Amino acid sequence: MPDATARGGARTHPSRGFTLLELLVVIGVISVLLGLAVGFLGRTDPQRVADSMIAGETRAAQMTARAEGLPTEVWIRPGVDGGPATVQARLLQGVLTFHLEPGEDVLDESLRPTLRGDDVIQGRFGHARRSRDGERAPLLSWPAVPEVIDLRDGFVIRLDLWLEHRNAGTVLRLPPAVEVQLDDDGKPRARFRLRTMGSETASSAAVASPLSLPLRKWCTLDIGCDGRWAWMTVDGRELGRTVAEGTMQQDPKGVLEISPGEAQLRGIVDEIRLFVYAFSPPQYLPPELLPDGAFRFAYDARGEVTERPTVRYQPLEK
Repeated sequence: MPDATARGGARTHPSRGFTLLELLVVIGVISVLLGLAVGFLGRTDPQRVADSMIAGETRAAQMTARAEGLPTEVWIRPGVDGGPATVQARLLQGVLTFHLEPGEDVLDESLRPTLRGDDVIQGRFGHARRSRDGERAPLLSWPAVPEVIDLRDGFVIRLDLWLEHRNAGTVLRLPPAVEVQLDDDGKPRARFRLRTMGSETASSAAVASPLSLPLRKWCTLDIGCDGRWAWMTVDGRELGRTVAEGTMQQDPKGVLEISPGEAQLRGIVDEIRLFVYAFSPPQYLPPELLPDGAFRFAYDARGEVTERPTVRYQPLEK
């Protein structure tokens, strides 16, 4: 999906790993080399072919995790109706970025947010925004329709904050999927709404931080849910995590709001990024190999392994 805005001038970022273009180039090179290897190995050993394919997908997942600082995973699943088994990386895709620069171009007017409050010329990366006292409207609002951003399989919202005062307020909300609030001590709490897998039953999950966000200092806050876990991090440090199994709820007419007017955030907001989880195209394992169930490889925000199963296959027929 397209980025919401085109950069309207120089904007300095701290190092966050690979750029998306660099990541795609490296993954493409790995895929070519993997294809050559599979061509040679496929003549003799299906197991070695499968190992090479799995290694390629897990490497892509690790690189994405390191580039974006967010967790990823790889699934191996048996074939359907006698078809071959598949291996797929579940990766994060950047969907939208709101840079908050005045007069920025957008690819489509539906991607332009409504901005209010005061322009802060010297934000973290350039211009930023501060809520205006007494203004009864969100600092930023944008219609988060499913046609542009599909939250159902999981998402991450990342934004840069400078708290000027510790007081109760709302950082963001996108009902019914998520709401993030601060208490009087500046401790964030996120609430998520999900639909239980295989039913229409709604459930909720909450993540509360025991720590306050830093005061008068820039920080990067991540709020995410991947259908298994919900979490929050600040500057890459995990503030809290809870089980959150299901599909994210999304209103077809839902609106993302940053610092709503009735519960303003006392501080400055800079770049806001939205990611969604999506599976890469499936890679088909050799038809001779039948996995003995589904297997999941998982990686944390640093690309470190958190779950690495031993893949078992049914005995080959002789």
